[in-house]
Amino acid sequence: MNVNSTGSTSYTNPYDAYKYYTRIGGLASGLDTDSIIQGLMSVEKQRYNKLYQQKQLLEWQRQDYMDIASAISSFKDYVFSLKLSSNFTKYKTTGEAVDGGYVSVTGTANALEGNYQIKVEQLATQANAVVSDLSSITKDSENKVNLKIDLTIGSSTVSKNITLVWNPTDSVDTFGANLAKEINSAFSSDKSLRAYYDATIHKLIISSQKTGSNVSFSVKDLNNNSQIASATGTDAIVYIKDSFNNESFISSSTNTINVYGMSITLNKTTVDSSNVAQYKSFSISKDVDAIVNNIKEFINKYNDLVSKIYSKITEKRNRDYLPLTEEQKSQMKDTDIQKWEEAAKKGLLYGDSILSSYLSNMRNYLYKQVTGLPSNLDTISEAGIETYSYFDSKEGKIYIKDESKLRDAIANNFDAFVKLFTNSGSDTTSVDDDGILQRFYNLANDTLKKIYDKAGKPYFTSSYDPNSSIGKQLRSIIDQMNAEQDRLKRVEDRYYKQFSQLESLMAQMSTQSSWLSQQFSSK
Repeated sequence: MNVNSTGSTSYTNPYDAYKYYTRIGGLASGLDTDSIIQGLMSVEKQRYNKLYQQKQLLEWQRQDYMDIASAISSFKDYVFSLKLSSNFTKYKTTGEAVDGGYVSVTGTANALEGNYQIKVEQLATQANAVVSDLSSITKDSENKVNLKIDLTIGSSTVSKNITLVWNPTDSVDTFGANLAKEINSAFSSDKSLRAYYDATIHKLIISSQKTGSNVSFSVKDLNNNSQIASATGTDAIVYIKDSFNNESFISSSTNTINVYGMSITLNKTTVDSSNVAQYKSFSISKDVDAIVNNIKEFINKYNDLVSKIYSKITEKRNRDYLPLTEEQKSQMKDTDIQKWEEAAKKGLLYGDSILSSYLSNMRNYLYKQVTGLPSNLDTISEAGIETYSYFDSKEGKIYIKDESKLRDAIANNFDAFVKLFTNSGSDTTSVDDDGILQRFYNLANDTLKKIYDKAGKPYFTSSYDPNSSIGKQLRSIIDQMNAEQDRLKRVEDRYYKQFSQLESLMAQMSTQSSWLSQQFSSK
């Protein structure tokens, strides 16, 4: 019975594995043959047990690596998201235009802060048509309705022919529902045109997916060459004034416009009760509180990660606690087994070079100068962030030492502050001009590759990665365990054969003794 090559930690007692039929011994000698052989085999199994323990330790170590890799990967994903300007840079908007729901404003990294006025005369709309009288649609001699739909978006036109049977027994509502279904099926690939039949009001509604005056469609009855419906979308018409009262006109095919470094979504027109569009004001400025909260969250996630890794690489092994065999477990309570294995799993990453190097580089990259930035804001300490003293945090955790300094950097040197964290340098061979988040992202990628080379890819959940360093060690150990099991079977068979021969000799001696005894007693 071979040891499996999965990541299972189950143990196979080689003696039990090969004891596959009942042997009866000691009939002549009176010896407990099974007990004697089991005792002899327990000595023989020592090498197998050591191999099993090595295998178990490697599997536990691999799991520790995977746990750390998962934490680093999560931190990497968080850093990637945070370094996007839309997530790192936060703005707040106030004013009647925003508070009244006329527009929604989002600032980008290049948003021009200030006071604005906006007038929305018209929203961008879809091409939309309502067919009120379906009975005007004609049928041919076979009760077939033949339609042609032309949909134009910009300079591109798509034509679809639709044919369906309108049975004389079908009501207008039944036909309307079937027609809507056919139109949707014809444009199902991109849903650029959608149809809906409302049986309550007995009308067919056809709408384009996109908005703007460059979107139009027509529906033609091919049986009589008449047009059933047509529609064209409209563009949004917007006027905006900046802080200096400079007015700009914008016509947009969508209800989202990008201007002055802002993304403005138009929700409704600013038309008053007299149907005249009025200017509505709003202002945009950096949301210092939100940005500070971003930094605090980053610090917490950084500290959690370095604490987790530091605890693993400084946790020493107690070599008195080795993985338990099934024979050992059978003599222990479940609670004792749990405590023993918790102790046996400790220290498997003690002093690990990959993780130690990762922590060292993180600390270095955190305080390393970002070239190209003003000298008063080219390191994180100049933004009020420092490392705890060794006595307060051996792990190297960081904290905001001077929040007023942090807020001042955000308020008065925002461009440099953003680049300090998010800049992506042009020199791929150096991290000097990379921001802190970019450095951490690249470092995490490099470290994860090293971990996966050592312990295997994370998608090997029920088995080991044969190309990894640990995987190769496991393969070697498993091969040795299988060979050892074969040897144990041969040894066990030899012991039983020897004891069988002993029993035969004892039986012969017993027979001869009985015969001699009979001979002497008869004289």
